[in-house]
Amino acid sequence: MMGNFIWNDSRGRRWTSRTFAALMGLVLVWLVSAGLFGMAGQASAHASLLRAEPEPNTALQAAPERITLTFNERLEAELYYIKVFDELGREAVKEKATLSQDQKEMSLTLPKLQNGRYTISYHVVSADGHPVEGAYVLVFGGSIEDVGVAGESSLHAGHGSLTTDMGLTDLLRFIFRIVYYLSLLALAGFVFWGLFLRPETLGKTESLAFYRSWLLTLQRVHLIALLAFIYFHVQNLLGKDEGLNQLVPLFTGTWVGRSWLVSLVLAFAGFLLLYRNRTVDAVWVALLLLAKSWNGHAMGYDPQVVTVLLDWLHLAGSAVWAGGLALIMAGWKSQRAFVDAFLPRFSRGAFVAVVGLILTGIASTLIFLPGLDYLLYSQWGKLLIAKVVFVVLVLLIAGGIRMAMKQRNAKDLRDYLRLDFVAMIIIVSIVGLFTYISPVPPNEPLYWHEMGEAVHMTTKISPKVPGDNQIEVTTWMTEKAGKPKEIVLNLHNMDKKDMAAISVPLKEISVEKVEGTFGENDDVYLMYTYKASGPFIPFAGLWKIEFRVLDSNDDETVYERVERVY
Repeated sequence: MMGNFIWNDSRGRRWTSRTFAALMGLVLVWLVSAGLFGMAGQASAHASLLRAEPEPNTALQAAPERITLTFNERLEAELYYIKVFDELGREAVKEKATLSQDQKEMSLTLPKLQNGRYTISYHVVSADGHPVEGAYVLVFGGSIEDVGVAGESSLHAGHGSLTTDMGLTDLLRFIFRIVYYLSLLALAGFVFWGLFLRPETLGKTESLAFYRSWLLTLQRVHLIALLAFIYFHVQNLLGKDEGLNQLVPLFTGTWVGRSWLVSLVLAFAGFLLLYRNRTVDAVWVALLLLAKSWNGHAMGYDPQVVTVLLDWLHLAGSAVWAGGLALIMAGWKSQRAFVDAFLPRFSRGAFVAVVGLILTGIASTLIFLPGLDYLLYSQWGKLLIAKVVFVVLVLLIAGGIRMAMKQRNAKDLRDYLRLDFVAMIIIVSIVGLFTYISPVPPNEPLYWHEMGEAVHMTTKISPKVPGDNQIEVTTWMTEKAGKPKEIVLNLHNMDKKDMAAISVPLKEISVEKVEGTFGENDDVYLMYTYKASGPFIPFAGLWKIEFRVLDSNDDETVYERVERVY
């Protein structure tokens, strides 16, 4: 893929791949500058629950007037809900949740509810088109013990991740994501190269028929893949209990739905429009890739104009490479003369495309991630590293292709092209996987419980995010041990060894006698609860949480836990 891609525009001006790459570099410098210096309002892809009122997994004397959930980014204006279920699993509230004007806060007004245990379930669609849902327990008119093990309920399910225990539906969802991306890029690239392969350049009638036959096949595959892709993602967006009546709001009121709708219209229109007019074909390809750019991580970051344009350029470069390879592999045996004539043009064009892929990929990564170290401990980052490895392999293969073309070694050329084709499939497969995973993992609220011989402890931090935090510490000690002399909660940043610990100023809230047996003795325990509110986690990183309690006998108990805050 080395060499210099040369063409003339409609005004007769001469352009080369080096000129094009230089211009693209200048554009990307502007894009990255705008992205990196204008990110004060940056959102993180996949919405995360910042705060819930009342606090999840707690007990209240009576039911509150409303439930309020606050998220870190703007939500889609459709397909959101809060559901309240009683102890028998029946829906206890018929009212619908409402969204605040800035679309970051969702609230549900509650009727007068009887005392008991209630499960709160919520569902939203984040700005990047991914469903986010979770559930937790509240107890009205009871004690915290009535919450049970629900304290560890998931508050941020549905962020899309690869696990070994995925069900068949989840597996099919990822499979059809890969098939859809492959068909999208192959078809878009096929149409792009068709702009230069008109009847007068193909030369032979059979070559023209060959191209149009494969174009029609790719259109059909893409349409089927798109329909399957939508089918296996719709239910997640609608939520578990929503019906088909929500399909219209999905396709008209959300960006992901509009993206699908435009993609479907273009897919069907392509059967009538393609390969009849160069301008129409070029506009069709541009719109098809733009429709995909409306749906994904680019929509979850600011400034959206920059992120969407970067995504579109990345898709365009991928399509040029993937579509050209598909054209070569399809015609290798039956249209060898055509392939031989096409290869030099593809080599030059693919070089420009891969340069664009690398530049746009770097720019997007710098915008998506707070720091490059996130590549090492997020699933998204590990997949991106795998993609980079294969891109480097593609560059090495490109050198082999160029050498084989110069030496006119048909066998080596065929082998290198096959390797390039396989590498392309692997890279697109990785893309199909990590585009459904959040670049930055969600911050789950902390629920940390320790059962010791003499001291039991529970620490909650919600939200566990950089900024304002609500911290609650509960410790159980025997009545014989007496009131704790000192309770200490320190936060140590593990990434900055020279930074002193942050001491949380805990304030005692309540003391309760606990009936029952803890551990192996029958001692009576007293439960001491402390709370603090403030900006105790100032920035992301690896934090060690240190709990210390000193009893009346000057015996100290220490518990430690390490948590990563994204």
